[in-house]
Amino acid sequence: MPKSPTWIPLLLLSLCTTPGCGEQARAAPSTLEPHPTPTVVAPHSPSPIVEAPPVWPAANAPLTVAPVEFPKGFGRKRIYLDAGHGAPGNGGNTSVTCEQEESFTLRAAEDLARRLEATGHFQVKLSRKPGQRPSYQERLGEAERWRAELFVSLHSDSRGEATAWLGATDSWCLRNDAAPGYSVLYADDTSEPLLSRRLALARALARRMGEAGLLPYGGEDYVGLYASDTEQPGTFVSRHRPGQRIFVLRKPPMPSVIIETHHALDFEEVARWREERTLESFAAAVARGLVDVLAPPPSTDL
Repeated sequence: MPKSPTWIPLLLLSLCTTPGCGEQARAAPSTLEPHPTPTVVAPHSPSPIVEAPPVWPAANAPLTVAPVEFPKGFGRKRIYLDAGHGAPGNGGNTSVTCEQEESFTLRAAEDLARRLEATGHFQVKLSRKPGQRPSYQERLGEAERWRAELFVSLHSDSRGEATAWLGATDSWCLRNDAAPGYSVLYADDTSEPLLSRRLALARALARRMGEAGLLPYGGEDYVGLYASDTEQPGTFVSRHRPGQRIFVLRKPPMPSVIIETHHALDFEEVARWREERTLESFAAAVARGLVDVLAPPPSTDL
């Protein structure tokens, strides 16, 4: 019987000399763990962007023409409406479109007078007509003789540091778009009851103009000239030195105010004050303010 080759056992021995060889041989084949199903994350939907509503004097800033309600017994009140400036040597400011203030105030006063009288509850006397240049003393004398119940003077304001720009008329005008808004001015250098009536008129007009959507001016350029009212935005009391305060604020014996309708150097605001909607809203606001201060006290009859 032939001998088995001696190299075969050695080969078998060499095939299983590494540590764990037996265990590896007896180990069961490994089972693959299944992969977990991946979680699908929905893409994040950004929140809708909510745009802030437009603010005056933006072209699309809305204005409200509020209804004017007249209480029983209101009657027909006499309002002296002053188209500011237009006195000898007093044309007022020059706007961003190079329009003289006296031209704007006459146009605005004529429009306001027409709308107030159309209610049937106001008689309005204008301080001047085209081509007339009465002094302020003459205006006040006329208002007193006519027995006006209130004296309201319309103006436009000129504020802050302006720069020259070439306007639509191909003329160099001044411009400052940084200080829009209206203000209602009064003086407190008088005694009661006139003082309280001046303040009530100023606050009522400022409040109603704000409710219409017009912007009350913050008074940043009024430091040393006017102080803001703590109760009603847009209302200011004169802080000029005694004797230097504006004539139509300190002299009339009836309640008097100045309405600075807008900033004459603000391009957008000047454009808005040429719109029918602005004039209509302003007139309704003024009418409501006048009713607030001229309405008879409520009856106490049972």
